[in-house]
Amino acid sequence: MMAIDWTISVGSLVQIVVILIGGLSVLVTLRNTVTGLKEDVTSIQYELRQMAGILTKMAVAETRLDNADTRIARIEADIRDLRKGVGWVKGHHGVDGEYVG
Repeated sequence: MMAIDWTISVGSLVQIVVILIGGLSVLVTLRNTVTGLKEDVTSIQYELRQMAGILTKMAVAETRLDNADTRIARIEADIRDLRKGVGWVKGHHGVDGEYVG
C-alpha cells in the first residue's frame, strides 16, 4: 500500500504562492489589454462614422459636378447653335435685334 505524505515543505508553499501571483498577474494584464482594445474599437468606430460623413459629402459633390458638367455641355451646344443662327428668338421679320451682324 502506498501512504499519502501529508507533510508540506517550504518549497511546495513557495511554488503555490508563485503560481497564484503568476495567475493574478495574467488576469490583471488581460484586463488591461481588454480595456485598451475596447478604447481602440470605440475610437475606430468614431473614425468610421467620420469617414462615412466624408464619403457622403464627396458623393454629393460628385453629383453636383456631374450636373454642372451636363449644364456646361448644354450651354456649349447652345452657343454652337447660335453661331449657326439656330436658336434665336424670331419675330415676323426674322431676328428681333438680338444679333446685329
